[in-house]
Amino acid sequence: MFKVSLVSFMLLLTGVLFAACSNTEAGDPNVSIVEKVLMLQFNGPDEKIMDLLQNPEYTKVVDGKEVNEEFDKYVTEVYGDYFTEDYLVPFFQTSGLIYPTAAEFSGYELNLKDTVVKQTEKDSNRYTFTATVGYLKDGEKEKTADVSGLVLFSTKEKGGIGQFDYGEDNGLSKELSSGE
Repeated sequence: MFKVSLVSFMLLLTGVLFAACSNTEAGDPNVSIVEKVLMLQFNGPDEKIMDLLQNPEYTKVVDGKEVNEEFDKYVTEVYGDYFTEDYLVPFFQTSGLIYPTAAEFSGYELNLKDTVVKQTEKDSNRYTFTATVGYLKDGEKEKTADVSGLVLFSTKEKGGIGQFDYGEDNGLSKELSSGE
């Protein structure tokens, strides 16, 4: 009887601890924001974004610069709630299109499998992430790669990402770019 009670108590304690740890991370809205951005980046590629980028009817030249107002509008609708107003455009100019466009041009489908997002102990607005990304091409066996990175949230615009950097991707960008 004592052993059954002890095992039951240990299972109950494990469950409570697990729930407490899960609620701590689930309660942080910034973790959720990073996860949502990773879902947008690594599920697809987004057909609408690809069409807006590739179809010349959406691009026009204004004052010597190419402008794609439809693309800007769509990106703002989809990603705007997660980024600061000043960082949304730079994100797409630097890294926001790397994986989706590489996948599109090489015929891969991306599928976010898992994410781990952690707030750093030192800075309350700094988070690290690891995303496990599945990638598949025309009937081949799906492969996975872990993509890690760093996210800084604005200290002025609550809940707005002020910097989003990809780090190590275990060869995913090279694999997508090679098109093999």
